[in-house]
Amino acid sequence: MPEQPRSIRSRQAIIEATADLIGRQGVSGTSVADIIRASGTSTGAIYHHFGSKQEIIVETARQALHWPMTAITEYFDNPASPADLFGYAVEALRFGPELGELLVQLGAGGLSDDELGRALRAEFSQLRDGLDLTLGSWARNQGLPQERVRGLAEMLVGLILGFATQRALVDDFDEAAYEVQGRAMLAAAVAG
Repeated sequence: MPEQPRSIRSRQAIIEATADLIGRQGVSGTSVADIIRASGTSTGAIYHHFGSKQEIIVETARQALHWPMTAITEYFDNPASPADLFGYAVEALRFGPELGELLVQLGAGGLSDDELGRALRAEFSQLRDGLDLTLGSWARNQGLPQERVRGLAEMLVGLILGFATQRALVDDFDEAAYEVQGRAMLAAAVAG
């Protein structure tokens, strides 16, 4: 695989460092100086790629949600059931807990930061739309009416964010029970 140009590597290092810092310190607790230090870049590199800390954070949010969107589109041609999609998401959050922590912190930051909030709403809207398409495709493959999956994208996103939030904030969160109950709720919703 060809090596990435230095500029692309430094931009990605900035975004990855920002994601790590936000996951641990929150949006407001992350400074440009922290990002410079953690990314191993310079002030010049930061402002070469981004006009402000705000732009770094918004791009970090976009990239954090890009991976789930990519994963969902992979299931479009051979879609999984809503319960299985939930199970895959839970497994991904277990495998990469930093994504869940980042999403929780970005969500908190988006409540008080209008630009971040708008970016998150746009990304979650795309995520929901992708889920709607995937769930609609699954229903067609199963011979089910589309009404059976209407609203399930919102429910699925809510269950996934609920898992991420409780995993980050609740000491005695029973992940296994949550997954079992989430799968059962989704299966019951589809069964009608």
